[in-house]
Amino acid sequence: MDTENDPGSENSDGSKTSRKPIYKPTVEAYNQWAATYDSDGNFLQALDTIMMDQIIPYLFDVLPPAPKLVELGCGTGRNTVRLQGVPGARIWGIDNSHGMLEQAKGRCRSMRESLPDACRAETQDFALLDILSFQETESAWHPMENADAIVSTLVLEHIPLNQFFMVCSKLVKTGGQVLCTNMHPDMGAISQAGFVDPATGSKIRPLSHAHTVREFVTCASSWDFSLLWGPVERKVEENDLVKLGDRGRKWVGINAWFGVIVRKLG
Repeated sequence: MDTENDPGSENSDGSKTSRKPIYKPTVEAYNQWAATYDSDGNFLQALDTIMMDQIIPYLFDVLPPAPKLVELGCGTGRNTVRLQGVPGARIWGIDNSHGMLEQAKGRCRSMRESLPDACRAETQDFALLDILSFQETESAWHPMENADAIVSTLVLEHIPLNQFFMVCSKLVKTGGQVLCTNMHPDMGAISQAGFVDPATGSKIRPLSHAHTVREFVTCASSWDFSLLWGPVERKVEENDLVKLGDRGRKWVGINAWFGVIVRKLG
């Protein structure tokens, strides 16, 4: 969306800015965002957390014992910490932002230390890798191959669909699952990921794609993935505002989130 002359331009955190957005490469933008990512009142993250409480049990129910799990775009570890409680799991958190990974490492370390040995993952590793550069760095991804499941939340907005499913197809084993959540295209038509730089007041935005749910399902099928759960589309409701905060009020009645689990066929 061209927001240059839009005085009411909306950010994915629900705030508004009258300034012309500054577009930056995704890695640069997220490195800059890392310090405030978990504390800037981003209502879409809060909505994703609510919905992950519902969707992730479906994934856990179909995992084998001691699964290998890969999170693509783990960010600050907001959902990586959920995986720490899978007994015996071998977890890889992947992100292209050094700043985000440093946040995730500390967050997951604290969670692991709080869990009894019998109730926590066996290993937690992180790698600084870019999904968009997979073809050039494929050898570095070998340790993540043959995964039982992939988790990717609020990341797809920054990745072309074919690239995303090509990487998933390379990493997940036959019969394995991919859990994916994303900004809904209805919201994407009038907003995108971004944040206000507290130092300058400038709006910073990385590159975004407004993928439709139909496009996601069609592309998944073309890469030999079938639907296991969903797709579920979620509007912001008035009673959500207790958890989402006032920044979510502008989005009441609008689809803001969708989620799906797909399975790789043989």
